[in-house]
Amino acid sequence: MNGNISKLVKINYRTITPLGRKTYVTTRKQRPIENTYLSSPRFINVVDHSSSNNRTFIRCYHSNTELNKKEEPEIKDISDQFNGFQNDDKTQKLEGIEGEEIEEEDPELDSIIQREKENLSKQNDSATATSKPEETLIQETEHVVGESQVKEFQAETKKILDIVARSLYSDKEIFVRELISNASDALEKVRHMIMTNQPVSDHDLPLDIHISVDEKKKTFTIQDYGIGMSKDELIEFLGKIGFSGTSEFMKVLEDKEKATNLIGQFGVGFYSCFMVSNKVKVYSRSYKENTGRGWVWESDGTGSYTIAQAEPVQRGTKIIAFLKADSEEFSVKQTVENIIKTYSNFVGFPIYLNGNQVNKVGALWTKTPKEVTPEQHKEFYQFISKAYDAPQYTLHFQTDMPLSLRALFYVPETHMEKYGMGRQETGVSLFSRKILIQSKCKGLLPEWLRFVKGVVDSEDVPLNLSREHLQDSALIKRLSGVLTKRILKFLEKEAKDGKEKFSRFYAEFSQFLKEGVCTDYVHKEDIAKLLRMESSKTPAGELTSLSEYVAMMPQTQKEIYYLIVPSRKFAEESPYFESFREAGVEVLFLYDTRLDDFVMSNLGEFQGKKIKTIESSTAAPDIKPRATTGESSLTAEEFTDFSSWMKSVLVNKVTTITDTDRLVNSPCIIVDHESASFRRMMRAVDPKQSQELPKQAVQINTKHPLIKKINYMRKVDDGLAREAIEQVFDNALLQAGLVDDGRSMVPRINKILEKALDKRQLEGEGDYIQQKQKQQEL
Repeated sequence: MNGNISKLVKINYRTITPLGRKTYVTTRKQRPIENTYLSSPRFINVVDHSSSNNRTFIRCYHSNTELNKKEEPEIKDISDQFNGFQNDDKTQKLEGIEGEEIEEEDPELDSIIQREKENLSKQNDSATATSKPEETLIQETEHVVGESQVKEFQAETKKILDIVARSLYSDKEIFVRELISNASDALEKVRHMIMTNQPVSDHDLPLDIHISVDEKKKTFTIQDYGIGMSKDELIEFLGKIGFSGTSEFMKVLEDKEKATNLIGQFGVGFYSCFMVSNKVKVYSRSYKENTGRGWVWESDGTGSYTIAQAEPVQRGTKIIAFLKADSEEFSVKQTVENIIKTYSNFVGFPIYLNGNQVNKVGALWTKTPKEVTPEQHKEFYQFISKAYDAPQYTLHFQTDMPLSLRALFYVPETHMEKYGMGRQETGVSLFSRKILIQSKCKGLLPEWLRFVKGVVDSEDVPLNLSREHLQDSALIKRLSGVLTKRILKFLEKEAKDGKEKFSRFYAEFSQFLKEGVCTDYVHKEDIAKLLRMESSKTPAGELTSLSEYVAMMPQTQKEIYYLIVPSRKFAEESPYFESFREAGVEVLFLYDTRLDDFVMSNLGEFQGKKIKTIESSTAAPDIKPRATTGESSLTAEEFTDFSSWMKSVLVNKVTTITDTDRLVNSPCIIVDHESASFRRMMRAVDPKQSQELPKQAVQINTKHPLIKKINYMRKVDDGLAREAIEQVFDNALLQAGLVDDGRSMVPRINKILEKALDKRQLEGEGDYIQQKQKQQEL
């Protein structure tokens, strides 16, 4: 009801009649509501009245019986007028609202209320039907019509059943997956027969899988309309565990290590239901039989079974498991529904649980890439990854060589590791013929690709008896190699076709690629093709690649040069970059001071070119800055004397001091030093254990004015010269990223400044005295 509250309170309320949580208020007078004049009689339907903080709210709509007009419910605050009411059967007047005294009896009002009661009852019934779909349980309508035959299992069956039920499966819920897989296989066979025009009884039966759970009877029932089994097939398939070789099966079971590495050749998946059942019944009729009679197979798993003819039995197989006391959770609908969605959601046939379909999301990877729309990809990605974003990259492919597989991969828009949420799990699941083999399958892709979400379906993957562990690790490694190369090839193509989009991807997931360079030695050079960084020859913010760098290298250049710094400003002002800038040699700028040092060290070379930091003493020995006329430097004798003095001052800090002509504006640099990233990592691992800085190799620019002045000062003021050379050395450490805490420099800097200012003051006073003397002479 729109409009302000005044329109509502002008109504002369007459009667309140409670009906559960519904309350009817009526009046005989016309009152304007929403500019609509309602004729008498009419009512206001008050829904869900409630009070909060001494304020009363009602949700209501009004209707005109003559015009048959109904307004949508809205919330109204009528606290000032609606101070309360009593829910009883008597006619009452709302307190605080003016109204007319009307007789209690009102047949017209009673008729309206009765009519509204009926409408509300219908609405409630409809809402209930909509919110709770009708459930249909599979009933056991079959009955035995012939004599029952008791038969013994072969090959120490009791022991085998016990091992199958207790040892080969670590999770009881696996039996649901096994039975659904068997039902799917049976339906697939009958579908093939129908499509090839082979004779099949009751060919119009739906190709569905129906599951029914009954909490009262504690039963789990699964039925399919597949190929079914005859009497002989029941005895052969169910009466003989691993009919393809029981003795071999027993030999393998005796070896516990081999027992967990079995291929599924013994066909014991059906017997997993004895993990949860005291008794199992199997009704089945073969596709060859046209009568309504089939067979019933029954066993408690203790060594024998019975078989008899039964009717009416539909084509296919119905399995009824009578659950044990410790497995009664499998008679709960929600439990079984969760298992189906986890393991069998993508089975190629509809799965109904108590009459309602469960698997509504299709197996997109079984379709060709052209058949799937972007909207379907988004929906499927959100389903398997439990995410709300959209994939920024989608890789969908099928291949038969060198392995038969179908894969569907997604690259998300973001990840949670960057927020410190911990290492995320592998995001790719392994399927075989649309049956889940292992969720978040480790080893299917390398760890550094854990940000990729998706599915892989391969019929070449061998399984053990319970399908819980992959058997042939060599094959899985081979499969991993094929998938990794395909993803790398895809990303490389995307990087070339859409640089801007790939830049967004790289900004989000670069840490995973760098991890791959450090850990995946097989694919590290292919991963390195995806690395992006700025260069001295690219504008700020524009990225290049190692491949582009190599393509632009002069033929005379044999190495790839890089510099790791926090920002481009530091890179361009770095003393290590001076000679490269002067010579016009391109240098890659890397800004991730946490990882890039490890990445480039592990990479080592790219496309036959060695990768070298320009902080090395051997970096670009032929690269020289342009000589400036008129520059003087320390002579060889002066340098020898100066370096000896410098070693005596920095006796515990330097190993060698050499002359260099690679510097232009800097007095000295540290070369061949330890990794600054490694120092930071060790400090983060053990903050209490301080890492002493080892002795350093120093290169000096003998042409720099500061070096020449210090060399002169050591003969005039040795103390000031010592403090100055220590500060020059610490400055070089700082530019190399080796200073853990620069506060130790402050006292020395203050002392140097004080002495410099004192000297300046003396020089100023001397100038002042000389000026006074000249004035007196004049």
